[in-house]
Amino acid sequence: MSYRTPIILLIFGLSLFLPAPALEKPELKEEKTTMDKILKLEDSAMEEWRKGNPMRWTEISADDAIYIDPGLSAPIVGKAAYIQYLEPLKGKIFYDQSEYVKPQVALYGKTAVLTYNYHSLSKDQKGQLQRTSFWNTTEVYRLIEGEWKIVHTHWSYIQHHLPESLEVKIPVLVKEDQSLRGIAAEIMRLETGAMERWRKGDPSGFLEISAPEVTYFDTGTRALLNGLAELKKEYDKRVGKIHYDVMEFINPRFQVFEDSAVLFYQFFSTTLNPDGTIKSRTPWNCTEVYAKTAGGWKIVHTHWSYINGQRKDSGV
Repeated sequence: MSYRTPIILLIFGLSLFLPAPALEKPELKEEKTTMDKILKLEDSAMEEWRKGNPMRWTEISADDAIYIDPGLSAPIVGKAAYIQYLEPLKGKIFYDQSEYVKPQVALYGKTAVLTYNYHSLSKDQKGQLQRTSFWNTTEVYRLIEGEWKIVHTHWSYIQHHLPESLEVKIPVLVKEDQSLRGIAAEIMRLETGAMERWRKGDPSGFLEISAPEVTYFDTGTRALLNGLAELKKEYDKRVGKIHYDVMEFINPRFQVFEDSAVLFYQFFSTTLNPDGTIKSRTPWNCTEVYAKTAGGWKIVHTHWSYINGQRKDSGV
């Protein structure tokens, strides 16, 4: 498959995604229409959510969708489990307005990566709108049988911290797991190779496998990072400062398409004492969206969060 330069749309607005000016090239007009559809789908679900109906999210999600948020110690896999998770929230979440901060959509064939920061707004006693929650948001949509569906969702608080305590179930493999093959094996090789350098204080491995238009969230970013230059500026602050002994990729999950792939895994970065006992262990959620380019598979979006990450003024 030949590589298509991604089309990225930035939209600024309060409460609703507003359409951008019409693009001149005929080919791009169709791209813009696609992006408008995705933004409208997202906002339709958010409007229902803020009025106490969370089930619209399931209606626009694929059967094999993967979902993670700060309240979960493991991802939800599949629409049936997602419905079960959201059912108890019916009629319990209400607020007055939505604020989307710099939402953008990047298209890679039949895959669309929607990213934005999100604030819920509620009126105070004086009737003034106040921000009551602060979110990083990643939504990966896929065109399935002519309809755009969410295949992956990752929510985390902006600049969140670890909880005081945490319990995470870790799968124990009694016998060796089957080896990854094909695209999944190639992507995992890229990811583990970059992580091996990262744990020794060298973040450049991830820069080398990221696309020029890469976008990025993690636990410390104040807003979405846009482009390789911004990511390099952030990573330069961390050169030589990150060191740990053991990296554990917990149950990596792949959603592989001909033009793109989504990798989700939970990760433990573990530091050992001289006697081999555990000194510290940090638990992570990681979403990586890869796209097929002329130079091979490249990361086009990254979202790191702490498992059960917390923020004091989350408003939840």
